[in-house]
Amino acid sequence: MSIHGCVSIYNTLCRNGPGCHFLAMGRCWFRHLNEVDDKMVELFELLARLPERIDRLQGIISKHQKEKEKQRRLILNKPVHQELKCTHESTSNDVTDLLSKVSQLPPELHLAILHHFDLETVLRLDLPYNLLHKVLQLPRGEKLGSWLGRQLLEQDLGIIDVPGENTMFLANYHKEDEDGDGHSLKVSDLLPGLTPGAYKVRILQNGFDLVRVGCDFLSTQCGPVKCFHTAKTEHWASSFMCRGFSLQTETRTDLAPGIWEPKHSCHLPLGQGQGDRLRGSVDELKAPVFVISLQEEWWTRQWSHRRGRNYSVDSVAQGQEVNDGASEEELLGLGVVTNMQGEVVAYTISGGPVFAAYNPAEEPHSDEGWYNFSVSRYQYTGQIEQAGLIITGSQND
Repeated sequence: MSIHGCVSIYNTLCRNGPGCHFLAMGRCWFRHLNEVDDKMVELFELLARLPERIDRLQGIISKHQKEKEKQRRLILNKPVHQELKCTHESTSNDVTDLLSKVSQLPPELHLAILHHFDLETVLRLDLPYNLLHKVLQLPRGEKLGSWLGRQLLEQDLGIIDVPGENTMFLANYHKEDEDGDGHSLKVSDLLPGLTPGAYKVRILQNGFDLVRVGCDFLSTQCGPVKCFHTAKTEHWASSFMCRGFSLQTETRTDLAPGIWEPKHSCHLPLGQGQGDRLRGSVDELKAPVFVISLQEEWWTRQWSHRRGRNYSVDSVAQGQEVNDGASEEELLGLGVVTNMQGEVVAYTISGGPVFAAYNPAEEPHSDEGWYNFSVSRYQYTGQIEQAGLIITGSQND
């Protein structure tokens, strides 16, 4: 037999396996697997099955993420307060009565008692800056605004803290309706900004109501002068004057969803968004959206957007979601934009259809705010300080 023939035979794996009689006699011409060869075969078999295992694992992870996202949407759509309690009925919730009782105690006990109040109650007291700093027991050198923003985000109360320097923007169109690469939002500013303070967020059908903590929402049947608890909440526009509110309404037809031709507009870049700005996620920042910017040009640095819970949701908005079978992401909601240091730099209201807004002081009209858009600011009658801002949403029959 030639040398080539011997090599060919040796390269052929012996069919007798490890129990080969000739191998035991040291006379087998064929190749037998040693321990290293066994490991290599196992490795090759493992590698052959690896793509299938990776696909299976990715499927499990995807299913888990979808379920987690679904559960989170359900949590976000449940407001912090399912029903708003009237503070004018019960003296136990009356801030004036609370302060009166505390003031009757020795001064050295005031701070000790106020330390035990929850954050919303402390904010309702409208304490002077220096006293509020002590009551909240802020670390030395900590800025009140930065600390409050982080605490409200952590406690997820549906409350936002707005400083004096703030700017409001509105993008009132569906993302797919605008040409572009999806890396910016076409927005129009709303001037002036909000009066500084802590605000509660109430979601309406295609709109929202922002009011300072300690004040009544315009979009309910409660007010500083009178309450109408037997009347339907959705008919709030017919009773706001009797309840003790006054309005200043600005007509902004250029911002109406049926028109959307803003007189002044700019583009808000989204390229620095990190992590939570994933396409299709509940945390995705996209139009339509209302933005309250707390810092100048925060979008030029890395940021992250995350949805939070609403303080309250109007019964009509909740009912429409159930009756129409709308998906969870179609309910408007509060969102928070933070920088990489965890500092709150902006608030958003987004996640639903376009915003509609009518003038509450005028007679109802057929387009329900889709072509005649209004921005209304309100305060308690006889007072100068602004109490809130409302984008009324659609008219209710």
